[in-house]
Amino acid sequence: MEYAFVVFYILLCFWIFPKISFIKNAKLTDTEIRILLFIKLFSGIFCAWYFRKTFANGDHSSINEIGKIEYGYLVSDPKLFFSSLAIDIKSYGWGGVFESSYSFWANLRFNLLFKFVAILNIISKGNFYFNSMIFSSLVFFGHISFFRVFRQMYPGYKYSLLAICFFIPSVWLYTSCVHKDGFVFLAIAFSCFIFYSYLHNKDSIRIKHVLVFVLSIMMIFVFRNYIVVAILPAMFIAIACKTFPNKKRLLIPVVYSLFGLLFFLSGFLPGSLNLPAAVANRRLDFAQLVEANTNMPMNNLTPDFSGFAINLPQAINHSLFRPYLWEAFGSSVSLAALELFFYQLVIIYFLFYGRKKNWLAYNFNIFGLAFFINMMLIIGYTIPNIGAIVRYRGVFWLFIICPIWCSLSHYSTFERWLRKSS
Repeated sequence: MEYAFVVFYILLCFWIFPKISFIKNAKLTDTEIRILLFIKLFSGIFCAWYFRKTFANGDHSSINEIGKIEYGYLVSDPKLFFSSLAIDIKSYGWGGVFESSYSFWANLRFNLLFKFVAILNIISKGNFYFNSMIFSSLVFFGHISFFRVFRQMYPGYKYSLLAICFFIPSVWLYTSCVHKDGFVFLAIAFSCFIFYSYLHNKDSIRIKHVLVFVLSIMMIFVFRNYIVVAILPAMFIAIACKTFPNKKRLLIPVVYSLFGLLFFLSGFLPGSLNLPAAVANRRLDFAQLVEANTNMPMNNLTPDFSGFAINLPQAINHSLFRPYLWEAFGSSVSLAALELFFYQLVIIYFLFYGRKKNWLAYNFNIFGLAFFINMMLIIGYTIPNIGAIVRYRGVFWLFIICPIWCSLSHYSTFERWLRKSS
């Protein structure tokens, strides 16, 4: 019976998705949509198999098992199922917004995941692979969002953008099973799609777009609240560049300096509003986790300007250069090292031969660059594990690789070959 439901779900998606206006407006043929959807759906099955085989007791399997327990509450006591989300408020209160444990907000992200899987189990009856397939079909909208944004800026790079927006390995792997990563990816994609529309066609914004944007930011806040600290300043920088287009070179460093000042001034505020302390505490929380094979030694981080300045080179090294290609052979991060090495080659080639003015012509690219830099700094300062760094930074490469690839001086051989073949 489960196999029949799987086949029915696939056929239903093949019929419905090409008819959805948001997907149709990506200007892909029905056949192209179904091929991409087919790959994404079966990515869910493959990645579920991979995580279950590689990490038998890992996060993904645990989330699915706890989801089965929550499903029992859903069918036997729906009131308890929903009201239990608020239990942690009595224990911890509303504080600890940026805490990674022992707070309502820290537990909420996992509780919502468990509830979501429980609702999926109404259809899947707890089947891990079917749940991953359903989740992948939702994440598909995130890939479409990024593709639509970058194709509007670079209409001549359809196939290159499809390859990047759908198949960046670290994004593909970590967004195909039910986890925080997929929700974060989807929320970032929707918020960026609407923000692009605001930057380049403000009159197109409607109330529904505002609602989706607010809900997306809320979703980011719930599942990875520190990303909000990175995305909002980046949006402010892009808006400032749009408002004063002839002063971009002055605005970017000035606005960055302003937000940097506000970041360190927040150190005088109490509790979770103390952002330097929140970063330092998150770093300590990661360090206290069970040591993994890909852990890296990290210096002590004091929550002040000198502490962050001293640790800046290490943060950049960890987020942008690890894993090194030569240290990854035979390890679990070997493919991640090859992926990173490819990005580094593309960036180096762009610096020498790229059309840089073409790349900076779009305010969205300025936003993307600022967002990328902000996130690389946060990741570099807080995460001491190479595997976790690869997982957390994957989506942010989209903001760099898409515009750089489409701004190379030499037209893509891949693109030319596909154009001739089609």
